[in-house]
Amino acid sequence: MMICDAKWLAGALGEFSNEEISPVLNIGSSTKKFREVDQPHIYKDVFKPLEERGVQVIHTDLKEAEGVDIAADIFDEEAFAKLLEYKPRSIICTHMFEHIEDRELLTKKLMSLLPDGGIFFITVPYSYHHHADPIDTMYRPSPDELSELFVGQKIIKKEVLIGGNYWEKIRQRPITLFCRHFFRFFAPFAGMKKWKRSMRKLYWLFNPYKVSAIMGKKVC
Repeated sequence: MMICDAKWLAGALGEFSNEEISPVLNIGSSTKKFREVDQPHIYKDVFKPLEERGVQVIHTDLKEAEGVDIAADIFDEEAFAKLLEYKPRSIICTHMFEHIEDRELLTKKLMSLLPDGGIFFITVPYSYHHHADPIDTMYRPSPDELSELFVGQKIIKKEVLIGGNYWEKIRQRPITLFCRHFFRFFAPFAGMKKWKRSMRKLYWLFNPYKVSAIMGKKVC
C-alpha cells in the first residue's frame, strides 16, 4: 500500500459510521511489522484511526505471522468459510488484483463475503513498474476499467491517486541505480526479460506512480 492509497483510504473510511463498516476485513494484510515498521503510513493513516474509533479490523493473509488474525487463501473453500464467520461489513483490498490471474473470481469472492449494503475499498496500480509477489500480471486498469469488474454493484467513488516515484527510493541508496540499471544496460545477454523490465523501470525515475481507487457498495 502506497502513501497515496493510505491517505485516500483514511478519507474514504471516514465517510462511514462504525456501524456501517465494522468489522473491516483487510485482505492481503501482510504482517504487523510490514504495516507498522516497513510501511508505517499504513498503520498511522489507516488502521490506527480505526482502532481509535473502536472499529474492529480483521487482518488476513496467506502466511501465518504476527499481526495476521487469520491465515487464509480466499480461493480455498474451507478458508473462505472461516472468513465468512467474521461477518465483515466492509473489505479493504489494496494492490492485490495485479497479483491474481483470475480477477473475476477474486471479485466474486470479495462480494460473497459482504452482506447487502456492505462497503468495499479497492486499489490497484495504474502506472507502476513490474513487481512480482509472487507474480505480476501487469494488470494496470484505469478506475473505469477496475469498476467494470464490479458490474452490478454501486460504485460510489472512483479516482486516480498520484503517488511518489522511483527516484524517491533510488536517492536513499543511489548505488542501486548503477547496480540494477547502468551496468545492466550493457549486459542484456544476461537475461533479456529482466533487462527490459530494468530499462522500463527508469520511466518512473521522474514520472509519478499512479493508482486506481474505487469505493463501492454491494447491491444484491
